[in-house]
Amino acid sequence: MSASVRRFGGWAVRVGIVAVVFLTAQPPNRLSAQDSQFGIRGLGTPGKWESVRARTTGGAFAPFDAFSPLTDAVLADVRRMSASVTGGTSWRSIDASGTQSSLRGTRFPALVIAGPVTRRIVVGGGFSTYLDRSFGVVIQDTINLRGVQQPVTDEITSDGAVSDLRFAVAARLHSRLAVGIGLHRLTGSTRVIAKRSFADTANYLTSTARDEVAYGGTGGSASLLLDVTSDVRVAGWFRADSKLRADVGGRTAAENDLPLMYGAGLQWRAGAQATVAGNVAWRNWGAVQSITNAHDTFNWSLGAEIGSAAAPFRFGLRGGQLPFGVGKTPTEVGYSAGLGRQFAGGRGRLDIGLERLQRGGTGLDERVWTVLVGLTVRP
Repeated sequence: MSASVRRFGGWAVRVGIVAVVFLTAQPPNRLSAQDSQFGIRGLGTPGKWESVRARTTGGAFAPFDAFSPLTDAVLADVRRMSASVTGGTSWRSIDASGTQSSLRGTRFPALVIAGPVTRRIVVGGGFSTYLDRSFGVVIQDTINLRGVQQPVTDEITSDGAVSDLRFAVAARLHSRLAVGIGLHRLTGSTRVIAKRSFADTANYLTSTARDEVAYGGTGGSASLLLDVTSDVRVAGWFRADSKLRADVGGRTAAENDLPLMYGAGLQWRAGAQATVAGNVAWRNWGAVQSITNAHDTFNWSLGAEIGSAAAPFRFGLRGGQLPFGVGKTPTEVGYSAGLGRQFAGGRGRLDIGLERLQRGGTGLDERVWTVLVGLTVRP
């Protein structure tokens, strides 16, 4: 094979890596992923900024849970240094235009550490998943080489995520009112492997290239928490982020706008051993102009916690939309339930849960079971 053709093969693979950065909308012939398929044709799959406690209520308790990294004001409820970690394993069943597959993945999507510095001020920090970007695509195409049409197969895999590092401060301005602000640093990377093979193996060699895509960005958030009565709380939050920068080999390969987010929640203590909550949230993912298949999203959740604080039972449901998908906006419906159990005299808590998600879009349906485990300690 001539040197020029060899160079072309390497160049084509490098183009494949950049295509992952820009997330081409060309429909792949086969998809595989640890994470949701609905993020492949966009920037990724948005993470859920929820602890296991909040997630097993369908996400409804997230604005009122200090260990869910959704809002900052709720950190004012923390009375002593505490830490909480969330983990989960998911099993996915996928139907992509009649092609079915089953996948599994394990993630640790959230960590929160917080503690008071004065009687009214609490600081906290940690990380959560902003976008998950672990997937693989196989694209079959035909290209023109020296005037001859050559069938090729491109295999592109990406493993990694964009993480959200948060530093937050909450202040209790009044016995009924708390406010909070947060600073966010978006960081992370994906390891990308691009492989191009030719149907004509006698004259063309398979080319493979490996690279790492590094991501960067910043953001800010603000929220408030108001106790309307001793039994009713309301929360509101807002977040804005800069462009998400993707660097390949030390050079900026892409910059993408990120959405504004705002939402509100309501929590009602229905009795000594029953609490109900719900929330709604909007994100204008349609502002990501570089992605043709980006959609604005509206999501809602409703859930309850029943029983004593030492051993509660939780359940909830959620619904709404996903930001990336061909044609109409993909939808998501979820159901979840779980248990909590305190130990060590209330200095620790173990939360477990089960979540079922059903996602649907043009040419793609996804069913997900997730087992959730969370641990909170208060030394």
